[in-house]
Amino acid sequence: MLFNQFHDILAGTSIPSAYTDAAHLHGEAMAIADRALNYAVQSLAWQVRVEPEEEMRPIIVFNPNAWESRVVVEVEMGRIPDPFILLDDEGQERPVQRVQQEAAARGRNRIAFIAELPALGYRTYRVVPGTPADFARVEAADTLLESERFRLAFDPERGTIRSLHDKRHGVEVFDGDAAVPTVIRDTSDTWGHHVFRFQDVEGQFMATGIRLIEHGPVRSVVRVISEYGNSHLRQEFAVYPDLDQIDVRLLVEWRESQRALKLRFPLNLFFIRSVYEVPYGHVERIATGEEEPGQAWVDVTGISYSNHERYGLSILNNGKYSGDVLLQEIGLTVLRSPIYAHHVPFEPPPDHGFPIVDQGMQRVSYTLVPHDQSWEETGTVRLAAELNQRPIALLATYRPDGTLPQRAGFLSVDRPNVIVSVLKRAEDGDGLILRAYETDNAATRAAIRLEPWDRTIEAEFGPGEIKTFRIPEEPDGPVVETSMVELEEIGPAGRAP
Repeated sequence: MLFNQFHDILAGTSIPSAYTDAAHLHGEAMAIADRALNYAVQSLAWQVRVEPEEEMRPIIVFNPNAWESRVVVEVEMGRIPDPFILLDDEGQERPVQRVQQEAAARGRNRIAFIAELPALGYRTYRVVPGTPADFARVEAADTLLESERFRLAFDPERGTIRSLHDKRHGVEVFDGDAAVPTVIRDTSDTWGHHVFRFQDVEGQFMATGIRLIEHGPVRSVVRVISEYGNSHLRQEFAVYPDLDQIDVRLLVEWRESQRALKLRFPLNLFFIRSVYEVPYGHVERIATGEEEPGQAWVDVTGISYSNHERYGLSILNNGKYSGDVLLQEIGLTVLRSPIYAHHVPFEPPPDHGFPIVDQGMQRVSYTLVPHDQSWEETGTVRLAAELNQRPIALLATYRPDGTLPQRAGFLSVDRPNVIVSVLKRAEDGDGLILRAYETDNAATRAAIRLEPWDRTIEAEFGPGEIKTFRIPEEPDGPVVETSMVELEEIGPAGRAP
């Protein structure tokens, strides 16, 4: 895994054969991690008490994040009752809907629902026979999705967002068409030497089809298909009755050379502030339009032209960690297609035949989170983590002799701006290591509660501070703060209750 962090491999500037090796090495690391994850969730699921029930299918959903989450879960299943309903561990019916299954075959089903999960824990749901209740739905048509919070309208010819209106605050979020798939001419080398902005716009994808593909009590989804040159793009926009976000799944089949693809979002704001996520923190940058690294989110907050009050937009993504902000417009970079490992001053001939980067199918998910508060108060960091660290849904079975309850959480933090990012065995096997950091650049005192170990760690966090704690196996042993490599004890921390 660490070998694949070499800067040319990581940045996409190696030769193609290096990526074959990297794929094999990374695949091995993923296989090891997947086995460990499967053993972990199975070992818990086997201990959850689930009584036999005719035609019932139990689903146990695990939350990998150390806070309570409301997240969309999709589960691929075999045969299920018809009609069916979804019950939680308290026997309450929850909204659920069928969505397109992965296998184009009979006897296959895929369902989607919103799981309400305890922090770093799990919850059991049951698919059972029954007639569904009449839950609220989004108003939906081929070019319009409208919930109690948002009204999202599409341009049927361009396939772009024509309007996103925040009904609760009376705000028009965008200043013109948004989610615009913009093609930019880019003749620079693979490293982009001496290039600070990608701004030579050549054109944009144009819609060839737009239609409503899902409409149910969980969400409604509009699919937009568009084309540019030899390339095809699909964006699926999901709006929810009771989630204040818009989720987008993007699939692009890219066949262009020496071009870049960006999604552009012009915001209806002035006096803006642009902030990017960096590892274990964030950084504010001037909105000059220069290409900047950022991780799972970028936020622009300012004053809305609609009501002259504070407003902003966070854009979360699960793997496209570069973009720009020019004045009040966000540009999310989806891909670039230079020649593999082209390094100036070498000049390839016109008929060079060198392989081109980023060809073929690519997928990315991104989420729009409009907000009238700051990104800190909106919980942007947590929402981005939920997009990148998805819940694990496991088709379970009956365990009448199970000893665990159908819902449990193992860890909690009493401050929203302190995130636990690591909970693992110590490298020397002596107890546990817990790592946490402060997200909002604000000094905070937090209490971290580990339920199974009957432990509470209380600690002072400076602005943006990262802390690592060693928790011994002995119930009465002191919790100590240590360095990130677990070698140096910094001092005592926490307390046993």
